[in-house]
Amino acid sequence: MRFRLFIFLASIPFLLQGQVGEIALYNPSFEDIPRSSSPPRGWIDCGFPGETPPDVQPSGDWEVYRPAYHGHSYMGLVARENNTWESVGQRLTSSLLKGKCYSFSLYMCMSSEYWSPAVPDSISNKDAYMKVDPPRKNFNKPIVLRVWGGDGYCSTKEVLAESGPVRNTYWEKYTFKFEPERDISHIILQAYYKTPALFSYNGNILVDNASVITMISCDESEAELLAPAVQILQPIEKIDPVKHLVKISATIRNINSRRQIKFKVNGALIKNFDFDGATSAFTTQVFLKGGRNTINIDAKNLAGEAADETSVYIPEKAVAQQEVPLQEEPEPIKKEAPPPPPPTDFKLLPELNKIEPEAGQIFKVNGLVFLADSFRIEVESQDVLDELYEFLKINPEVTVEIGGHTNNTPKHSYCDELSQKRADSVAQYLEEKGIDDQRVRAKGYGKRLPITSNKTKEGRIKNQRVEIKILSTT
Repeated sequence: MRFRLFIFLASIPFLLQGQVGEIALYNPSFEDIPRSSSPPRGWIDCGFPGETPPDVQPSGDWEVYRPAYHGHSYMGLVARENNTWESVGQRLTSSLLKGKCYSFSLYMCMSSEYWSPAVPDSISNKDAYMKVDPPRKNFNKPIVLRVWGGDGYCSTKEVLAESGPVRNTYWEKYTFKFEPERDISHIILQAYYKTPALFSYNGNILVDNASVITMISCDESEAELLAPAVQILQPIEKIDPVKHLVKISATIRNINSRRQIKFKVNGALIKNFDFDGATSAFTTQVFLKGGRNTINIDAKNLAGEAADETSVYIPEKAVAQQEVPLQEEPEPIKKEAPPPPPPTDFKLLPELNKIEPEAGQIFKVNGLVFLADSFRIEVESQDVLDELYEFLKINPEVTVEIGGHTNNTPKHSYCDELSQKRADSVAQYLEEKGIDDQRVRAKGYGKRLPITSNKTKEGRIKNQRVEIKILSTT
């Protein structure tokens, strides 16, 4: 039995190792019992003496309720205004080798709510201070993730990678390339401030679903490790209004070759375009037809795929003009009166007066009333829906998602159905007012994304809501 046990234990690193060239982390999904101030199993706290360790979320502590991307839990890290930050580490099943290259990815986002006690540095007895319910602060500013390599637990010998500030509040995949300058036996995940920063500040980052560390060719560029990002630039430049010749410009990041790009006009594949991988600049000139034209750019690499789409409308009367023979003394062209300035006094949705529409923005539709357990919109909700309609009308390039949410009182299936029908009702109202159905998407989230605790009546009222998320602005 001893001999067999020895063989099994000795084989564990190889079982964790997976395929040749892959290094698997222990507990890469950060699974554990959700709780505050205790790192997930298999991860060692590498923080500061006297400061709390990272959290296993979603515990509800600190008002963090974001569902996990993978499994049931994830890790929450913070950086503090007292110039301390949280980090965890573990020993690798085999070392990263000097002179080799590796790819590594994980999913990250931030929580807009991360209320934690903040003890002033001037307090000498922190333990006693914590017992008297100290004031809490919202650690809600974007911070970055640093990946360190070292030769022991919590050893920070070399920065292997660093993300940009994580501002997204929904899970997104972040991919990194490691090129260690020494052999690395341990890895450390560290929350840190956006640099340069004049002052340290309170921020949070949520981490889930880390991948295996895979050896790759060092000739493989950083771009190939990151999923592409596509943005068609506005406004579309009209080169020749008579012949309907326009210039299309776009930014396509994390792409090396034009062969990875598909450019379509009205569904037809167009291969005549210029692309500079060094500057991510895409440009071309195309002739359009009278009426509505659909422009689509799709980019794909090994890490993923992205696309962007826009519409260009060519007035039908412009088509007729080119068929009229030129006169020696053409009549002067009457200038159309400029459109009236858009309204800027949104009273029920005052945040619309302040924002510059940007993809990813989310705001709650206050004043939207439904009958109990119903998706029928009450008459008093018409004013707030009309403001939402005006916002979409004066921002014709904006596409939105109508998100329906409930509290946790009913069962999941009922919540899903009710939230979807309520979102559909709002979308239908906007479409009947004249908003293109392609610009409005309805989705019911049920009770999966609470913004506060459901333990109180006030919390349940806040969680039962409709939110608008801007999907695109092109």
